[in-house]
Amino acid sequence: MPTLRINDEELDAELILFDLDGTLVDDQARYRRLAESRMKAMTRNVSKEAAETWARLEGVDPESLLVDMNGPLSKAPRREDLAVAAVALYLHGHPWHRARELSKAIYDEADEIQRRSYTPRFFPGAREAFEGLRSKGFRLGVATNGEASLTRGVLETLGALELFDVVVGADMVNEGKPAPDMILKACELAGASPEKTVYVGDQPTDARAARSAGIAYNVGVGGTELLDAGADAVVGSVSELT
Repeated sequence: MPTLRINDEELDAELILFDLDGTLVDDQARYRRLAESRMKAMTRNVSKEAAETWARLEGVDPESLLVDMNGPLSKAPRREDLAVAAVALYLHGHPWHRARELSKAIYDEADEIQRRSYTPRFFPGAREAFEGLRSKGFRLGVATNGEASLTRGVLETLGALELFDVVVGADMVNEGKPAPDMILKACELAGASPEKTVYVGDQPTDARAARSAGIAYNVGVGGTELLDAGADAVVGSVSELT
């Protein structure tokens, strides 16, 4: 079994799971472009006024497109995100069931706009870290509050999908993070025990989910506030995992 070095500690592990946005890829640029894509789709299908209401409910400034990185657009699992969009449409005169159906159609259209117009990027050194970890015998996976198919699409666009043995999104489980469901599902699909798995994420919800799942080692990417949320160690970026 390969050994992972994190700061000055070494541990045996079979599987390393990662969050996606803010951990592997630049989330602020991606979500700002996603906000723009969804506003375009909602304006075309409903109205500019409905798009502006949606933006405010999602934590997006409708003029500047600045995204509150603690708001629903960046933090909510897709099913919750769709519910926010449905509320915006309901406030603009659509019956609830129609609002739900229309929200999904608008989000699907926005996903296509996003796919055509925006190319995500890994944080510096991330790809090299994945390739190095794979070469040493680690299995890798992604467990994210995003939708699994969209996450695979991001990884495929980046030419990195083949580096990951398992991809689990919130749409594959009952509860997204901070619940442990998706981490446990990823372990199950990869055939690895939580006790031999490392989870890496940049948010307190990631640390809490990993702690609840009984993960062997819980790595935070970012500030020391992640230690308060339950992370065992903090690194500046995934490039520091060796």
